[in-house]
Amino acid sequence: MIVLLFGSIALHEPVHPRIGLAAFISLLGAIMVTDPFGQEAATSVFGVILGFSAATIGALSYTTLRAIANQVSFMASVLSFGVFSILVGLLAGGVGDLFKSAYITWVAVVAEFLAVCAQCSIAKGYELCTAGKGALVRNIELPLAYVFGVVFLAEVPNVVSVAGGVLVLVATLIIGHDAIENERQQELAG
Repeated sequence: MIVLLFGSIALHEPVHPRIGLAAFISLLGAIMVTDPFGQEAATSVFGVILGFSAATIGALSYTTLRAIANQVSFMASVLSFGVFSILVGLLAGGVGDLFKSAYITWVAVVAEFLAVCAQCSIAKGYELCTAGKGALVRNIELPLAYVFGVVFLAEVPNVVSVAGGVLVLVATLIIGHDAIENERQQELAG
């Protein structure tokens, strides 16, 4: 929702009412996923604040990425992200933890490979669609993170969090339907 707002203001991207509705549904779902009033609320408030801060900073990043999408290769963004990540990791002293065991090193390498693949997809995606739509579709990460948490980490989300994930999926389906309808109308017109 933040990227949708920034994209509308900074890039003058139009916001269709259905997309605005999807953004609101997605935001509501994201809040529910964090379950701010649940049993772990006292310990998770700082995490939610950090998450919202990350979302706002990410929104600025994605809006900027969209602004330059047609001027540079999407791989320039991936390269700068990687270089900056390495510098911050080195300065923050993360190197020592990386080599605690072969397992941690292997998991870190796989995770970073997947992160680079995700960054390539994000950067290319923002070349191909508006900032708001791209960010809203990325919200599918929330319910997928829960599914992966259940499958790989044996985590069990509560009912409120699952309902929030369902709302995020509904919002993503609204966006997908809107994109398909727009494409169909363009084919009929052209």
